[in-house]
Amino acid sequence: MFNLPAEGRLRSWRDFRFSLNSLPLDTALQQTADLWARAPFVPYYLDPDDHTNWPDPWTLITENYYCDIAKCLGIVYTVSLTTHRNELEIEYRQYMHPETHHVYNLAWFAQGKYIVNLIDNEIVNKEQIDKKLELSKLLTAEELKLEHLL
Repeated sequence: MFNLPAEGRLRSWRDFRFSLNSLPLDTALQQTADLWARAPFVPYYLDPDDHTNWPDPWTLITENYYCDIAKCLGIVYTVSLTTHRNELEIEYRQYMHPETHHVYNLAWFAQGKYIVNLIDNEIVNKEQIDKKLELSKLLTAEELKLEHLL
């Protein structure tokens, strides 16, 4: 998907999202994790301190630049634009390791039952999150304006 021209990416992403609607939630989340693990990585794209200027899903896919925040946002947008959104509480969470200062941008679903973007191609739950990690940012579906996407 990511190597297609912009119009093709948008069409491919739409088709992918529609295909998730007929899958069980855990399978849909795994396929979403698999897709976004293949996104081309750039070190800096979105300002972590200014979520009000983060792109809408169509701009994100069109621009095709994916720092870790953008990748996480792509996961959130993908799930938000499927019928599974009705089964989940959706959040973006950012954690920092206090010793290494490594930042983790996580797509947090169903109160931490499903967490995507901690490890490529894997879904974990809140019990698997390192207890040393400190929550530095939490954005709800409302703050991300996900309801406006429908």
